[in-house]
Amino acid sequence: MKHLHYEFCTADHNVWIRITKRDDGTDYYEYLLLLYADDCLRVSDHASEALREIDKYFSSKENSIGLPKIYLGGKVSKVDLPSGVWAHSFSSCQYVKETVKNVEQYLGKKNMKLNRKASAPLSLRYRPELDQSCELNPKEATYYQSL
Repeated sequence: MKHLHYEFCTADHNVWIRITKRDDGTDYYEYLLLLYADDCLRVSDHASEALREIDKYFSSKENSIGLPKIYLGGKVSKVDLPSGVWAHSFSSCQYVKETVKNVEQYLGKKNMKLNRKASAPLSLRYRPELDQSCELNPKEATYYQSL
């Protein structure tokens, strides 16, 4: 990506940025987000140029050029702000639905179910520090941490 004048973001090496010019001559940052082995998301005023410029690194996906719909499991939408500027919004609704579905499948394998009628996630009398049966084995701990 460096030969295309992108620099990686120090906070996340899957995010690449470069300064480029708009049609009116003003500078702005262009972003390239590497998602998977053959997917990327380019945020730019000149999105149609993305395919030609990075085609040698990614599979040609002519039909997928456009506004993003999903990013990292969350829905992405275009919103018009009261100031007249438009921006992208991110909703975690889709991500949460998939997470609940995965937990239900995991519990189903252990013949357990989520309690749908609970008024709170845990009972007021719940004391895990006193209950040795609450300890997780390494496999369960890894699954819990992945959530």
